[in-house]
Amino acid sequence: MKTKKGKLNKNWLESFLRLIFPPDIKCIFCGRDINDFYERPYCDSCAKTLSFNIGNRCRICDEPIKNEAIICDNCQRRKHYYKRAYCPLIYEDRVRQNLLSYKIDNKRYLALGYAIMITKYIGEDIKNFDLITYVPMTKKRERERSFNQSKLLAEEIGKLTKLPVVECLKKNFDTKEQKELNYTERLNNLKDIFSVVGKDNIKNKTILLVGDIITTCATVDSCSKALSKYANSISVCAVARNKLYKNMK
Repeated sequence: MKTKKGKLNKNWLESFLRLIFPPDIKCIFCGRDINDFYERPYCDSCAKTLSFNIGNRCRICDEPIKNEAIICDNCQRRKHYYKRAYCPLIYEDRVRQNLLSYKIDNKRYLALGYAIMITKYIGEDIKNFDLITYVPMTKKRERERSFNQSKLLAEEIGKLTKLPVVECLKKNFDTKEQKELNYTERLNNLKDIFSVVGKDNIKNKTILLVGDIITTCATVDSCSKALSKYANSISVCAVARNKLYKNMK
């Protein structure tokens, strides 16, 4: 178990290294120097090995679709409380390893590169949003991890787009791990877990909800359901989309 002193030392070292090796000149996947970070925060070599979310995708959840359909089977069967999802990468191989390092190993400097990729993926649609918010964590969980990865992503996207980042949601309590649960079990696990804060801030607003990874959509659906009571519409974004729907019954 990491001590509080250990976390402080690690955070200090991270800040010191960022002064010596600025993150906005290096590939976020391999660390090579690159010249056009704000256009493409990864090098040519990594571009050949990354899992980009390209090709035919569901117009609602951004899930890759093998046939010519425009809405995936899961979205045809289920009601979503968000309008659309945006995910530039697929959660597998190097992308998965990189995201785990961001979340677990406290590599906060990766957030800027992720935010650039998300913003470029959203493209002109970014003009449709009034504000940005994020998937919350409980205070206890945030202290344990030392930061909320979704909040940091939202803040970086806000800087790039000039959109305000607003705390709109509160996570009321922690739940058991979602990994081994199917979609219905995940929704039940998340029941009443999110509540809206600052209701007046989101009335009739068009909101971009930021997460780190979208798997079954249960978490972003639960967040969007809470927001939809007051907001005009919600879209969601994340760094990566898990294309392997497992146990979605």
